[in-house]
Amino acid sequence: MERFIQHEPLFVRHFTTREWPFPVHNHNHFELVFIHAGKGFQDLNGQRTSYQGKCLFLLAPADAHIFKITLETTFSVLKFSNRYLDGTSTEQEWNRLIDHLLSISNAHGACLTMSAASLDKIGHLMDMIVQEWTETGGASNEVIFYLIRSVFAIIKREVFQQLAPDHLPQEDLLISVMNHIHLNIQDPAALSLKTLSERFNRSPNHLSALFKHQMGTPLKKYIGDYKFKLIENRLKFSNALMKEISHEFGFADLSHFNKFMKNQAGINPKEIRKQ
Repeated sequence: MERFIQHEPLFVRHFTTREWPFPVHNHNHFELVFIHAGKGFQDLNGQRTSYQGKCLFLLAPADAHIFKITLETTFSVLKFSNRYLDGTSTEQEWNRLIDHLLSISNAHGACLTMSAASLDKIGHLMDMIVQEWTETGGASNEVIFYLIRSVFAIIKREVFQQLAPDHLPQEDLLISVMNHIHLNIQDPAALSLKTLSERFNRSPNHLSALFKHQMGTPLKKYIGDYKFKLIENRLKFSNALMKEISHEFGFADLSHFNKFMKNQAGINPKEIRKQ
């Protein structure tokens, strides 16, 4: 499998094709893939899902993927690093959104769930991004930056509205618990067994047993593994200081942060960052 390396914080690609021109690959960057029209399949980490018409995918650096096209398809692809969206007052909020979108993508491998109206708006924004990118000779500028932020603002509004407590299906307790964990992974107090049991109106023992039975892993381990994956990504693909990452995920100090990472990975955060 090939690995595509990109050193620029942003690269935009737009093309129409009957055959996907790239082999199975992963990246050292993130990709937001918008499909304007067409039909086919995406194989993502060995999982196949179909697409038809407008569709939106978000890929993490380690994701291995390839498209199989059955009807001529038009793609707009934003290839960006973590640091492209860094340096703003809402940096943690955007990181939280990216983290949650990736958890959805990794779990299902499917298009992000979006309304037709929102997909239309994102399609128009993608057209403007591509046009601006072409006119500037393939260079990012302030206009492109804010157009991309607008794309993510639409995605954020849709996704977090879908996952608000009033919109969660009450009969699907497991999905509700996982969504709560994903949305509150940076707040340890919100993920205590006591808080979760009160939030979902179940006794702590019942909730723990139900989660382990359905997921095949203890609730505490699921939370720890998910937090570790997000921190690992932050260490490898952002310029954030370890002290900043530790604070972002609610650790009391660097000592607790280092101990958590060592228990999860067997190596300390500095070694993970070197990788």
